[in-house]
Amino acid sequence: MIAPRTQVGIAIFFLFLALSGPSSAHGSFAEKDNFWLAWHFSLEILLPLVLIVLIYVRGRQKRLHQKKPVSLGRTVAFLAGMGCFLIALQSPIEPLSDHFLFIHQLEHMLLRVFGPLLTIFAMPLAPLLQGLPSWLRHRLLSPLLRSFWIQALYRFLSHPVVSPILFAGTMIFWQIPPIHDAAVQNRWLHDLMHLSFILTGFFFWWLIADPRGARARLPYSLRLIVLWAVTVPDALVGALVTLARSPLYQVYDVLHGSWRIDRLLDQQLGGILMWNDAMIGVIGMAVVFLLWIREDRQVKAKAPS
Repeated sequence: MIAPRTQVGIAIFFLFLALSGPSSAHGSFAEKDNFWLAWHFSLEILLPLVLIVLIYVRGRQKRLHQKKPVSLGRTVAFLAGMGCFLIALQSPIEPLSDHFLFIHQLEHMLLRVFGPLLTIFAMPLAPLLQGLPSWLRHRLLSPLLRSFWIQALYRFLSHPVVSPILFAGTMIFWQIPPIHDAAVQNRWLHDLMHLSFILTGFFFWWLIADPRGARARLPYSLRLIVLWAVTVPDALVGALVTLARSPLYQVYDVLHGSWRIDRLLDQQLGGILMWNDAMIGVIGMAVVFLLWIREDRQVKAKAPS
């Protein structure tokens, strides 16, 4: 059986996926439109995000009354993580990502790196769970957690070898030019791409940012090695795209040059962002070292003087 605390993580994670829904309303952007005003709010994305935040706030208040307050830093990290998903899927970034590769890559970084990492770093499981109605926890989540298939899927996706491979492999797969072009043109394929980034991002960053110390799946030293291994394919793909002498992706029209950016420059900027996506290793290392230092201080504080 999976540990009770991990069961809570499974429940909240799949609740998040169930509520997030597809990003089916991509909006549109024309050359004459103002970038800063091109927000496109779609209820199937906005409502679940607002609901998740309200559940969190309700749970945070309950924990405050129970003398188990959630720190301001964790709350800010959680809201920032939710903000990353909001900006990626509802801001002008979303409609413009159909026209520019470099903006599309910025969107992907928000979905697969910053959104999941900030959310996990906030450790929101307890307030989210307590913010849910008790009938929902007992009648829906408990039977779901007992499901053999849910537990098997969790064990597979969170495996220390599988999770990094899926995280890096998903990025590589969706950057293959014919597949990437098809995903931009097909709404459902586009949604699948986004969902795969969010899904693999959550499991990967849970592996890296797991604060449970000795009970975590990987010790801190191995997490650093995994981070290094994941950055290599990101850097290679970014280099290939940046240094290509002709456009690899045919789907981007760069708004017909109205931004004074041609297709090749757009591709180079997108490739640089992919290349710099390898900076996730630096970000991840900082998180690992913070957790490592915190645990070391806790151990020293508990040690007899």
